[in-house]
Amino acid sequence: MEQKNHIQETEKLLGRLDDLHASMEVPYGKSRDEIWEAMQRKMTAEVKPVRLWIHPVRMRFLWAAATLALLMGLGALLRFYHHTIRTAPGQMVTVTLPDKSTAVLNAQSKLTWYPLWWTFSKKVVFTGEAFFKGPHGKRFSVKSARGTVAVLGTSFDIYARKDNYRVVCFTGKVRVTSRTKNRIILTPGEKAEVNTMGEITFSKKIKTSNYNAWTDHQFVFTATPIASVLAEMVRRYNVKIDLEKAVSESYTGNFSAEIPVEQALNIVCKPFGLTFVKVDNQHFIIR
Repeated sequence: MEQKNHIQETEKLLGRLDDLHASMEVPYGKSRDEIWEAMQRKMTAEVKPVRLWIHPVRMRFLWAAATLALLMGLGALLRFYHHTIRTAPGQMVTVTLPDKSTAVLNAQSKLTWYPLWWTFSKKVVFTGEAFFKGPHGKRFSVKSARGTVAVLGTSFDIYARKDNYRVVCFTGKVRVTSRTKNRIILTPGEKAEVNTMGEITFSKKIKTSNYNAWTDHQFVFTATPIASVLAEMVRRYNVKIDLEKAVSESYTGNFSAEIPVEQALNIVCKPFGLTFVKVDNQHFIIR
């Protein structure tokens, strides 16, 4: 009897729990499949573009800034894009510039020009020694450390190294301007030398062929200090020459630059009672 009563009370309790569960359910009018289809439509729906509005004044400013940046970049490219030719010891090279002018570069020389800027400024930067020849009526300038040569349709030789700056006019006219703004105009057969102070020394009625003889592989020296003669031989032969003692004499003479270096050294040293020792094929000592 007691067990029967316990079963009846349990059934009543379960019935109350079913009623409570039914009262807590949230009614929803769509099935699970309908909800899934709706979610897929939303995920695959096309995303509409968002339009960004910029004030017309601001837009014009942005276009102007972009255009200015483009022009500045283009200007920098035109102005600074360059070609540079360097010659090694013992090397000679002929270069053709944008206006068809030519430059024959001697050993250990450097020539730089700006091809994209040539229309606005016909200028080259140069160190070393070169023989320039330009078409009649063509003008350009050659800038070096000690001065600038303005070319007025001509041919000329320029020597621009640390120890000397020299310009010799062969044809036409050239204007030489030193760093200190001293100026002189040269005509054929005239020479200008610029010292470290910017002072110009002028010579006329010179033998011009002595100054571009190197283009025909010839050494020609006129009252040239021994140290300068040896420096030219070092460039030409690509060797090292040490002078053990100071020599104040100057050398005058000419000889082929195609003879062996030992023979050339003998020609230069013998008149002054100097001798040389061959350390190896690339090194000589003068005593």
